[in-house]
Amino acid sequence: MQKFKIITLTLTAVILVAGFGIYLFRTENKMKTENNFENLENMEALELEEENIDSIQSYTQFSDNLILIRGGSFNMGSPISERQRDRDEAQHSVTINSFYVDPYEVTQKDYREIMGNNPSHFSGDNLPVENVTWFDAINYCNRLSERRGLTPVYSIEGNTVRWNRNANGYRLLTEAEWEYAARAGTTTVFNNGNQITSANANFHGSYPYLIEENYVSRRDSSVVTSSYRGSTVNVSSLPANQFGLYNMHGNVSEWCFDYYGDYDTRNATNPAGAISGSLRVNRGGGYNDFGKHLRSAYRSATNPMDRDQNLGFRIARNSQAINDTITTTYSLNIRAPQNPKILIAYFSYSGNTKNAAEIIRQKTGGNLFEIRMERPYRGNIYEVSQIDLNRNVRPRLNGRVQNISQYDIILLGYPTWWATMPMPIFTFIEEYDLKGKIIIPFSSHGGTMFGDSVSDLSKLVKDSYVGFGLEFNYSGGRGLSGRISEWLAENGVRERN
Repeated sequence: MQKFKIITLTLTAVILVAGFGIYLFRTENKMKTENNFENLENMEALELEEENIDSIQSYTQFSDNLILIRGGSFNMGSPISERQRDRDEAQHSVTINSFYVDPYEVTQKDYREIMGNNPSHFSGDNLPVENVTWFDAINYCNRLSERRGLTPVYSIEGNTVRWNRNANGYRLLTEAEWEYAARAGTTTVFNNGNQITSANANFHGSYPYLIEENYVSRRDSSVVTSSYRGSTVNVSSLPANQFGLYNMHGNVSEWCFDYYGDYDTRNATNPAGAISGSLRVNRGGGYNDFGKHLRSAYRSATNPMDRDQNLGFRIARNSQAINDTITTTYSLNIRAPQNPKILIAYFSYSGNTKNAAEIIRQKTGGNLFEIRMERPYRGNIYEVSQIDLNRNVRPRLNGRVQNISQYDIILLGYPTWWATMPMPIFTFIEEYDLKGKIIIPFSSHGGTMFGDSVSDLSKLVKDSYVGFGLEFNYSGGRGLSGRISEWLAENGVRERN
């Protein structure tokens, strides 16, 4: 292949001044059009080191209505003083290059035009596409690149995905780029301050940030409940952040490129996450998430083959070549034997989860184990459960599973409380060595579905395979048995004859 030497490349960009770092900003009434390179107001020169590369990639003179975000350094993660932060949010300095990003989440119309289908739970051309796997998202990026004559970014070979950072096609944001774009120069909990309401974001407004400490008795006047829309909204709805990006908090949580893992604080320039793992990161929280899951620093981790009606993505593109290829590999190789030994472990407060567990036992023949507390919760369940949650308590349990190593599959049941697992489930998980096991969750809830409990579970058992979950409202109704059969089949668990 012919070699070229690049000395300099002049990047032509449109600037519509809308705040710090915003370029190529498109108007709401012309979403997804390709005619926005008419107002040339500024030139940015990119100096590339003299080197041989396989081809010259065109990063300029291409009208796709993405915004150019000027690169720089910022503190990624959360300070130790941030309330309800997680241990995986270690704050550290990161430097990233400039990059282009779509101000909107990918819409159902966009997705249908490129992929030929619409998997979304909610329906509407300008609603974000959801119910997409991580692989659906990167395949969309590749096909869109081909449609527009750009070089596809990703190649997939079995469990290995390679990202050619020299390519000029479309891609997902890295986790660092996502947080940089979401913060938009801010250092507060959210990009609009230290609280958020449904006027700023589409989320479960009945559960704002810090509601867990103020639900029964409000101690903090800044914690104000707002509306819960119960569905996704138009991608241009609600105010944009300081970079002109919409719905960086709420609506749908957005797939990022990175495998989930501890931050590598030594790799501080253009980081792209762990090179191996089993979970891919998604950021920003969705329409049914609690305020704590919309924080700029919050990290959600999900099976890349999972689908969820609050999980979508937005696209990005390089502003300049990075002469590098990142190779990532799925690291788990866990398979159930032909006749797996099944444990059905569950925690139940009102009996809803117990009912489901007993149906599952009848269908699978698995062994049943009820997770019990030494001192069961008494009184107002909202108050007593939040005390353990707020203090990160691991309550002591009564009884143990004998010889847990004999089980290949654990079907783990719990009621979803405060958008996560009850604290006795955390105790249960941490009491045993679950490495190499298949763990499949099922949950009763009162309207918030799984919340982020599956992500919390997945983070705790990174050496186990977490399957696709089953959630049901309260007792599940008359259709629960059929839904359980579908759920078992989806996870490859055979019912007994």
